[in-house]
Amino acid sequence: MQEIEVQRNEARVPETRSSQRERTSIRHATMTADLLKAHVALLEKEIIFAKQGDLFRLVQHHYHTLQSWHDQHTGWRIQRHSGLVRLERHLSATTPGYLYDRLKEPKDFACLTWLLWYSENRQLTGRGNEQQFLLSQVAEQIQEQSALGLDGEEPFDFRRSGDRYSMQRALHSLEELGGLQLVDGQTREWVEQANTADVLYEFTSAARSLVAALHPHAIECMMTRLQDPTMTLQPNVLHDLPEKSPLKRAWRALLLGPAIFRFDDPNAFDELRVHAEHIANELLDTFGWLLDIRRDYACVVRASGMATGPITALTPYGTNDQIALLLCQAIRDRVETHSWSPPDAYGCLRITIEDMTDLFYTVREQHGEHWGNEARNKSSRSLLQEVYKKMRQVGLLRGPDETGQILILPTAARYAATYEKPAQEASTSSHRRGKTTTRRTTMKVSATSLPGLE
Repeated sequence: MQEIEVQRNEARVPETRSSQRERTSIRHATMTADLLKAHVALLEKEIIFAKQGDLFRLVQHHYHTLQSWHDQHTGWRIQRHSGLVRLERHLSATTPGYLYDRLKEPKDFACLTWLLWYSENRQLTGRGNEQQFLLSQVAEQIQEQSALGLDGEEPFDFRRSGDRYSMQRALHSLEELGGLQLVDGQTREWVEQANTADVLYEFTSAARSLVAALHPHAIECMMTRLQDPTMTLQPNVLHDLPEKSPLKRAWRALLLGPAIFRFDDPNAFDELRVHAEHIANELLDTFGWLLDIRRDYACVVRASGMATGPITALTPYGTNDQIALLLCQAIRDRVETHSWSPPDAYGCLRITIEDMTDLFYTVREQHGEHWGNEARNKSSRSLLQEVYKKMRQVGLLRGPDETGQILILPTAARYAATYEKPAQEASTSSHRRGKTTTRRTTMKVSATSLPGLE
């Protein structure tokens, strides 16, 4: 019997070790997945609050690993407090592409900046313990300060409805960031100037964390550049900032998006190419994303359905998005038929406003029937300005500058677009083709290269 029991125990050993290896493998996979989730959340969310429970605890748990990774690759610092965690992301270039649902116009961003100034000013003047304030008070302060003309911009006048709406969007944006909370009243009533309506707000600790992340020297460098109209179409890297490592600049450009261009920072792009395999593996292991690197640019590719963070992206659904895609196709056609000059050494095209306007008229004539009523009823000038804005945000062009020049970036070569009719409609008689109200269209998009960019 003893011999039989020994044999049974020996038979169990391999099974036990196998189970241990399996459990270890599962535990490792879970830890890897959790760390990846923490990395992505930290990058995509402006602030993670303690009230977010599991996500906050997850990032706190992996804090040292997360900070070590950013020390090595981006040089960014993670703010960690009892109530919130946030990644201080700093630019190495004047990168376009950020779009928030609430903030759409320059004055919206200006109002947000003034709100943060007001919060910090209360701290400096000894009123920081009392975080509540009336909207009428902050509006009066902002109006007075902006009237000093220190920034050279038109001062705010909250008797104008446009300025009040900008303030409303800024307040709601700061609320969504968690830096502000509504105590009493309705902002809408203040905007509509209903009687003597006022609103009571309260700053949170998150407002302080947003201010603490600002670097005055970096802001001055960016202001100097952005206020110089001759720099609109020049490389956007900021050489005066402390971060001198080309590889860290490459990581920052990749993670902040929309792309890193050889035109902007040749040294960083060369480092990216040298370490392309390592960076691609690191990007996949850390965030679950892919690296798409071409001759003149590189960008991050995320799986379909994943969030894109604050970076806006083209889709085949919005009318302005469709027009941008169609313009990319039309640009390709002009280059292939030698109607326009070929790309320069960096894969960029330099054209004029007249070139783009002519191209837009052609696209509108060919495809305008597919666009929504709002777009069809707009003037070409107004609609083209909206499309310019969209194409700048997604990193397809820059400009126009004060001389009427436009820079088409090599990322425009990623897209080829056309409208397609369903097969059933394609086989119907020709008289049906004129009935645009019943025609269904789809957008076909592919990533390809302009001639000479392979």
